[in-house]
Order: sequence, then C-alpha cells, then structure tokens
Amino acid sequence: MALIHKKDIEKLLNVQNNTKNALCISIFIPTHRSGHETLNGNDQILFKNKIREAKALLARHDVPEAEIESYLKPAEDLLADGNFWRHQAEGLAVFITKGFSAHYVLPVTMPDVVYVLDQFYFTPIIPLLSQNGRFFILCLNREKIGFYEATMEKMRPVDITSFVPETMTKALKFDVKGHDQDFRHATTTVNGSNIVHGPGSSKGDEEHERVREFMIEVDNGLQQILHDEHVPLVLAGVDHYCSIYKAHSKYKNIVPENVHINENADATNGNGLLEKALAVVKPLMQQSHTDSLTRYENVAGTGVTSEDIATVAAEAVHGRVETLFIAPGQPVWGKYDSKNAVAVIHDEYHRGDDDLINLAATKTLAQGGRVFVSSYNGLSEGTEGSANVKALFRY
Repeated sequence: MALIHKKDIEKLLNVQNNTKNALCISIFIPTHRSGHETLNGNDQILFKNKIREAKALLARHDVPEAEIESYLKPAEDLLADGNFWRHQAEGLAVFITKGFSAHYVLPVTMPDVVYVLDQFYFTPIIPLLSQNGRFFILCLNREKIGFYEATMEKMRPVDITSFVPETMTKALKFDVKGHDQDFRHATTTVNGSNIVHGPGSSKGDEEHERVREFMIEVDNGLQQILHDEHVPLVLAGVDHYCSIYKAHSKYKNIVPENVHINENADATNGNGLLEKALAVVKPLMQQSHTDSLTRYENVAGTGVTSEDIATVAAEAVHGRVETLFIAPGQPVWGKYDSKNAVAVIHDEYHRGDDDLINLAATKTLAQGGRVFVSSYNGLSEGTEGSANVKALFRY
C-alpha cells in the first residue's frame, strides 16, 4: 500500500503541468478493511459507479468515446484486480491522466466524488498532508519491529519487511535467552542517555553494541519512508530500546516521550497502541496548531495576513504563504490569472477552473509552507460557495 506524502503531490503536479491537452481525473471513495462490505464487493461496486461518472464527465468535455476508454483503462484494470480490493483501508484516491495513473490506499475516510478538471483535485487528501493530519508509530520490541501510519482516528501497519529486519531476535541471534527487561544490569551512556543492559560489563557492552548496530540498521531502512517526512514519529516499546534508537536516529521529529509496551503486550493491538500514542502526540500537534494560530492573530490586520480566498490563492501561487489554515466545505471555483497575477472567483464551474482551496493548499505545501486543516481553534466548516481560510504570509 502506497503512503502518500508531499513528494507524491509534487509528482502529480509535475505530471499535470507537463501533460499537454489532457484532462485530469481524480476519483475518491470510502472503503473498508473487512466486514460484509468487503465480502460483498461493495467497494468495487462503488468504484465501478465512479468510473461510469468519470465517463459522463469526460463526455461532457467533448472527449471522443475511444479516447474516454483510453483514459479510463487504468481504472478498469484496477476494478478487475480482485486481490487489490481485498486489501483496503478507510479510503481510496485514484489519479489518472493521459499516459499516467496512480492510486493510494488511505487511512482516513474519503468522500464519494469524481472530478474531471484541467488539474488534479487534492482537497480531500490535504488533511493527511497537513501539520495536524497524521503521524507514525515505530514499535521496537525484541520479537516485533512494527511500523504504523496513524491519524487521530485510525492506524494501519506499513509493510517494511523488505528493508527492515522483522525481529531483533532473528537479526542478532541472541545467545542469552531471556526477556527485553533482562537487559538491565550494567549501564552505558549514549549521547548523555543512560542505557541499561545485560549482566557483566563485557557481556553487557557486547550486547548493547549489537543492539545499537541493529537500531541503526532499522533507522537506515526506514529512511526510505522517512527521509523527506516531517510528521511526528512515536516510539513504542521497552524504554531502553527506544532510548538507543532515539540517540542514533537521523529522523529529526521523534516525539520526546515514548510509549512503554512490555514484550508480552500485543504491539499489534491497534486500538490500545493508538490510544497510548495519541496520549503523547496529540498535545504536541494541538500545541503546534495553537501556537501558529496565535502567531497569526498577533499580526492580523497588519498586511501580512488574509482571510480572502482569492487573495490567499494568488499569494500561494507566488510562494508567499507561510502558514495556511483551512476548513474546506464546497469547492470555490475560480482561476488564477497569470497575466494580472490575481485569482478570480466564479459562481459556478467554468472549463479550466480550479478549486481555489485546492490551489492554495497545494501551492503552499509544494513551496515549503505549513497547512493546518481543522474545524476548531477559530475555524468553522465552510458553507456552500465559500471557504474559511486564514493565511499568514512570509513577508
């Protein structure tokens, strides 16, 4: 299952900007991990209906029937893949244009919508890319190395077996039988942190060094996922393993407090693990949101902020938006006028329009800005034909 992050948005933007005279199809549906919906093929049926809607929208754009079939062949191939539909999460996003397609299985529920525009439509997945949208959990027990993508509501395992050892026991071939908690009779200091380990100085030092090398190997493998991420990473497991990993990891956004799970706990207990992880990460995410909003409010009205969507969208295109707060409702259709360097709002969709919320958010993310998506801390859900936005400009 592909994770989605800012690099994917940049790739999709690059595709749409370099595919001339082509429409962009964005399909979103809610899906199910298990249950009667999966057994009865409900998700497949819904996706089939979305393909039918996409065909109608393409026809409305005067696309010939043969070309419509060519556009939607990747979607038809996905529809026919029975194995794919047996491994879903909460949502599915599919992006298609001429000669290109990509799909993402997502840990949050998606709306049931299809857009056929001159550009891809990203608004439903912006919460996953926002500062308060998701985080990672890394379990570091001796018998289980597990990695999870999580949101405030859900978590899901990510398969890392191709580049990270599955268990510490197999990788290190411990000669001393025992438990994680047995590794605690001598002390080693790593970057100012005291790490307890096995009985006897020489034996403890030897085992500590092997564990240290193992943690570095895990971290190096995870860089394939984490190298361009900035979301929080919660460590879960026995405290001294978490301490060793934290001391040597190259990832800069590890949450200071780790989740303690002893070796006999079921690290795959989704609800229990998520609940414990949220207890340490949620206050940090909320504080970041609150601090950013306070900073916005301190300079509101001084010329470096705006709550007008047309102004915000234009400034986002120019790379001026440092922090963006959105509570999207219905799309706000409009177009960026490059000649006059302004965005214009339309009462209804015109060919070539973009959702200005979509435009503002994707441009802000692509140019290193921060986006918060919520319906609290001063933001409320947008009403039809409008959007609640707040933008803090770089200068």
